[in-house]
Amino acid sequence: MIDELLRRQDELQARADAVAADLGLDELLSALGEPVRTGSSAMGLMVVPDLDVTVACPTLDVDAVVGVAARLARHERVRVVRFRKDDGHWNAEPDAYPDGLYLGLTYRESSGTEWNADIWFVDEPARQPDLGHVRELPARLTPETRSAILLIKHSRPDYRSFDVYRAVLDDAVRTPEDYDRWRVTHGQ
Repeated sequence: MIDELLRRQDELQARADAVAADLGLDELLSALGEPVRTGSSAMGLMVVPDLDVTVACPTLDVDAVVGVAARLARHERVRVVRFRKDDGHWNAEPDAYPDGLYLGLTYRESSGTEWNADIWFVDEPARQPDLGHVRELPARLTPETRSAILLIKHSRPDYRSFDVYRAVLDDAVRTPEDYDRWRVTHGQ
């Protein structure tokens, strides 16, 4: 099972790179700031077709982000583009997260597989949790913990990835059953 999950992760990783390249994300997003791949595609922990990018911007510019959304919406493989303001009074958790603007995409590969892409634009990158995760977590991964994370994420697809990472890396959880117990003891 683990060998198959590792093979699938590597395949998804290559496909995530191809999706990002097809959308021209590096060039498009670099016009607004510094794009950083985050989430499972940045850490080699993919179990589903999902791509996360956070763009560290000098300022939040709604018009510029809407312009990016319009360009992405015209791409032949993009079905859905969602825009959300999460700044000012719209930021529901200003103590936990910086102000941001969000684009969510649904992209369909030629095979018919649909990808979700989450793109955040933030002007206080030091306060953005996913940027901290992508800096800190990879150094903590070992072949054993990587395998445990992939197994748990595959077996429990509805749970938040970061909770799985915490359970495995901080509390030595190694199986889906252990993760279920961890969730109970951690009020999940």
